[in-house]
This record gives sequence, C-alpha cells and structure tokens, in this order.
Amino acid sequence: MSIVRTLHARGSDERGSALVISMVAMSLMLMLGLATLSMTDQQTRQSGVERVREASFNLAEGALQQQSFLLGGRGWPRIASDALPETCTLSSDPGVAANARCPTPASLVTAAGTGAFDEVDVKSGATWSTKVRDNSAVNNQVYTGAIDSPSVARYDANGDGFIWVKSTATVGTKTRTLVALLKRDPIPIFFPKAVLTAGALTIGQGGQPGVITSDATTKPVVRCPSYGSPCADYEPAKPKKDSQITPDSVVYDPSFPNRLPATTVQQLRDSAVLYTSCPTVEQLHGMLMVELPSDGMNCSYLSNEVYNPPPSDPGMIIFTRGSFELRGTAQYYGALLHLNEGMRDAGASPAPQPCVTINGTNNIFGGIIVEGKCGAYINGSARLSYAPNSLNFSVTGVAGLVQNTWRELPPS
Repeated sequence: MSIVRTLHARGSDERGSALVISMVAMSLMLMLGLATLSMTDQQTRQSGVERVREASFNLAEGALQQQSFLLGGRGWPRIASDALPETCTLSSDPGVAANARCPTPASLVTAAGTGAFDEVDVKSGATWSTKVRDNSAVNNQVYTGAIDSPSVARYDANGDGFIWVKSTATVGTKTRTLVALLKRDPIPIFFPKAVLTAGALTIGQGGQPGVITSDATTKPVVRCPSYGSPCADYEPAKPKKDSQITPDSVVYDPSFPNRLPATTVQQLRDSAVLYTSCPTVEQLHGMLMVELPSDGMNCSYLSNEVYNPPPSDPGMIIFTRGSFELRGTAQYYGALLHLNEGMRDAGASPAPQPCVTINGTNNIFGGIIVEGKCGAYINGSARLSYAPNSLNFSVTGVAGLVQNTWRELPPS
C-alpha cells in the first residue's frame, strides 16, 4: 500500500509544470519573432530594390527632360552638321563631352553630390545615356527599334519638326528606359509689317511704274534727308506717267531706328539655319541666316524657283554682312533682311555695293529690310509687292513632348 500511496502522491504533484509551459511559450514567441524578423528583412530588401528602381527612373526621366530642354531654341538639330553623337552619355569622349546638344553630366550625377539626382544609390556607379533619332512614316507615332539603329539620322532630316528621344539610366542592377517623340513648338514673334526700309533706295528699269507696290498702311522708309541720288533714286509720278512706287509716297528720316530690336534678332539667330558661306540656290527656302566673314563678299543667285509659296510658311533670308543679289525669274514669299553689322553706308564715298539687289524679273511678295545706312537696289523687271501675310514668322520655342508618345520600355 505504501508503494501505491507514493505513486499516487507523485502523480498529483504539480511542481515543474510552469517550466514546461514557459518553454513552450518561449518557443512559440521565438518562432513568431523569427517569422516577423524574416518578413521585415524581406520587406526591407524589397524597399531597397524599389528605391533603386525609383532612383534609376528619376535619373532616366531627368536625362530625358534635360535632353528635351537642350533641343529647344537653337539646339534643334536641323541639318547634318547639327547631328548629335550616336549616344550622349557620361563619357570622356571629347566629341560627346563638348557637344552642346548633349545633357551635361555634371548637372545629373556628380561624385561631389552637386548633381540634381545625386541620391545615395545613384552615387554608386550610376550610368545614363540618351539617343536622338529622326522620326519617319514608320515610327512617327509608335516607338520602334529604329531609334537604336545607327543608320537613322541623328537630326531632323525630314524637316517636319519631330524627333525621337530615348533615355536609359542604370542604378545598381536596375535599368529604366524611357522614350518620347518631341515636337519643335513654334512661337510667333513680332516682325515689322513694312514693304521696304533701307538706308538708300535705287530703282532702275527706265521708269517702269509699279516697281514697289504697297498700301495705305505702310510706306517705304529711307534713312536719308530727302529725295535725290544717291539717297533715293527712282521715278516719281509725272504727267501721264505713274510713279515707280505705288502709292507715290516715301518716308525720309535719317534718324529712323533699326526695324528689329536685339531680342528679336537673337530669336532669329536661334531659329534660322546658319550658313557661314553663301548657301546654294536650293537652300534659300525657309528661314536661314548667312554670316559672311567680310563685308566685301557677295552672294549672287540666278534662280527660276518659287520659294515658300502659300500655304507653306513664309521664308526669311537674313544676311549679317556682305551683299545679296537675286537674279532670274524667281518668286519669293517672305522677307529679305540685312542686319548690316558692318555698318556700311550707302552715302559714303565711294558708295559701296548695295546690301540687297533684286534684278531680272523676280517677284518678291513680302518685304525688304536693310538696317542702318546700307541701300537696296531694284532693277530690270523685278517687283516688290507688300504682302503682310508673308511677314508672319515664328521662332523655335521649347521642344515639347507629343501627347501619348511618352512611354517606359520594360524595366530590367
């Protein structure tokens, strides 16, 4: 009986049960803690990956925006000499680094932390690149792999005012790629509605009437005291003979200021196709600026073409120095502008060659402006007709994104 009572007593003894319960509870809490720690660690890693992906996206978008900004104004690549490099990137290649149309590496990512996208992850070996390619009928509204082809022009070769830009950025192991079609947005500018302004005017043609035709709203302006050679040499109205200028009225004002303010001239410089020698006769379409190195140079053209006919945009031929002569039977819609930066004076002795000469049977529909004291000469059977609609001009503004063309390619 004593053995039975001993076993019964030991079975009813609860000492040590708390230890067992504590061990079980601690095991459960440890398992829960490890699970929570694992989940937190995984979320931290995912957050880090997402942060890196966002950093690469921000860098790619920043490079795209800066590339778009640089393509505005005079940066728009209009001719082959404006072509961008195969790829603009963070490169030691002098041809890339010196190209004003490529994004500036220092403004995006720098080791010193002064760039716009110098985040913690970006500083650690981040890279970026941009590509510019002309659009075509195939890739005008939908991105294609043509933008990666080195054979596609890296400027606006078709002249329609649209180009593709691709931007790629890599941060860590994450790469983001964006593409967008850019449009050259024109901005209307003030351009004087004037049939003719010059330092002197000479009309040959043996007294043929109606050489210059204007209306009541504008009169030819000559920067000299009064009618008479060499200041204003033309045939006014006579009995039984009409004037060479219709209506027969000219403004004589030696102190008449330049027609174009410096701000407008700069806008034209930023938008016109630049030539440092005489362009070809085929290149006289559109807006172009000819910056000859010397006032002694002359660009003379014999042409039978029709330039900038409606409804196309009017053209403008801008000379900074030298002289311009148009012969033949051409029709020109737009403005002939000579800035006379060499300060030539038609009244000087001996009188220099006129800055602008219209000869043959050419017809100019628009206006002629010669700044300063330099002169304009109209001879043969040429005609100048005031056409205000041919004096409406726009210059290049920002390069804006075309709606519904911005997109991100699949990220890595």
